[in-house]
Amino acid sequence: MGNSYSHWKRVSGIFGLFVGKSGAEKQAFDENGNLFIGGTQISTDAAELQALIDSLTTVTAVSSTQKACAINGLNVVTGGAGLADATLAAPAPGAICIIRIGSLSGGSVVVTGGTNVKLSGTKVKATFDAVDEALILMYKAANTWEVVANIGGVVLA
Repeated sequence: MGNSYSHWKRVSGIFGLFVGKSGAEKQAFDENGNLFIGGTQISTDAAELQALIDSLTTVTAVSSTQKACAINGLNVVTGGAGLADATLAAPAPGAICIIRIGSLSGGSVVVTGGTNVKLSGTKVKATFDAVDEALILMYKAANTWEVVANIGGVVLA
């Protein structure tokens, strides 16, 4: 079977499925059927799972006539000569948001978090200056996003 092992183990009165080499096992399932990845429990909440599915299948066109970015999925921004007032609302648990500049003939695109919404730490604005710049954000807490990736040097302020 190579270098990988799979076995049942009982720890502190809890049964579960653990995988990995002896002494370095990671939990895969617990006695209630909860799924774990890398030792971290993955939510089984239906709303969170639906948010994840939406984040992988939704594409929103953002422009001067549609300035609100969707909190789930890919937002492709047509920036024209610049767009100073695009917005992003608070995330829902499980939300994953990608904002990418699809076209920009000049100026910048500024995306601002909604009322009391933070994009990362205390930052509330993201400024994009070029085509293909992108941010990948995910839910961190109520009214707070976390930047997973900043592609092309998007400025957060």
